[in-house]
Amino acid sequence: MDKLDRKTLKYYARMAAESYADDPVHVYATKSEERRKKFVYHFMLERLSTSNGEDIIYTDEQGRGICVWRDAHNPYTVFDFLACPNWVFLVYYLFNTVKTLKAYSHLDANVFEKNTLLISPVFVDVKHQGQGIATQFIKRGIRELVPQGYKLGLETQNPDNVGFYEKLGFRTVKYQYFKSEKIHNYYMVYDPNSEK
Repeated sequence: MDKLDRKTLKYYARMAAESYADDPVHVYATKSEERRKKFVYHFMLERLSTSNGEDIIYTDEQGRGICVWRDAHNPYTVFDFLACPNWVFLVYYLFNTVKTLKAYSHLDANVFEKNTLLISPVFVDVKHQGQGIATQFIKRGIRELVPQGYKLGLETQNPDNVGFYEKLGFRTVKYQYFKSEKIHNYYMVYDPNSEK
C-alpha cells in the first residue's frame, strides 16, 4: 500500500479523537473528555505517522475507518514520540503522554510468536460504527495475511470487545489486570478453528 499523505493522516487522527477516545488507557491517562479528545488526536497522529510506510494499513474508499497491522515485536516506544515534529504536543500533553505510555509499557510482546502482526489500532468513524466496517478490515487481514505466513493477534483493554474478536476467530491466550491503572488486558491470537 502507498504511504498516506499528511492530510490523510490528520483526517484519521481526527476520526480517532471521536471514536477511540473512550479506550480504557486514554480514559485512565486523561480524565477530562475534552482534553482527552485533543490528546488522542495528537497521540494518534504520531502513532499513525510512525506506522505510515512501516506497517500494513487498510482503509476503504469512503474513508470510513482504518486498520493498522503492526509487527508484534516492533512496539511503539517513547522514542517514536520524541521524534514528534509537534513539540507543542510533547510539552502541552507531556503528562498525558507519559501516563499513556506507562499504561502500555506493561504489555508483553513475548506472548506473541515471531512473525505475528497485531491490530494496532482499528477504529471506524462514529457515523459508520455498527455497519461491519471494522469486521471487513479484520477479515481482509485474515484473508490476505494468513496465506502469506503471518500469524495474527491483538491486545484489547476493553472487555466488551473480547466477544467481537472471538466471533472473528481470535482467542485469548493471556489475561492481565494492571491494578494501579485499573486496566484489563487481553492478549488474543487468531485461530481459524475457534471462529464462531
